[in-house]
Amino acid sequence: MVDLVGRLDDELREPLSRYLLESQSLVTTQSMADPLDPAREHGVPTGMSSDGTWVWSTYWGYFVREYGIEVPAEFIDHARSRNFEPFLLDDAEQERIDIELEATFSD
Repeated sequence: MVDLVGRLDDELREPLSRYLLESQSLVTTQSMADPLDPAREHGVPTGMSSDGTWVWSTYWGYFVREYGIEVPAEFIDHARSRNFEPFLLDDAEQERIDIELEATFSD
């Protein structure tokens, strides 16, 4: 992860981190210590989030905001195509993703 610090364009940090942190939360767990700053014992959100197309670890948003961590270019293009507007799933989409996640983790 250290190799990815600061590789994201600064102008993307705020809109991309907002997209990542404010889109639909699928699973939330306890926060964890920041591996890049151990003084932040419980600052990193953990869980899974989605925008109906992508599913990601919620901590992506934290590391984008705090450290400019680079994420896949395909994801940035996808979020940009949605004008970086956080996405909330409707009930049918939430159920579809819940089923897919359950199938993925039960195998």
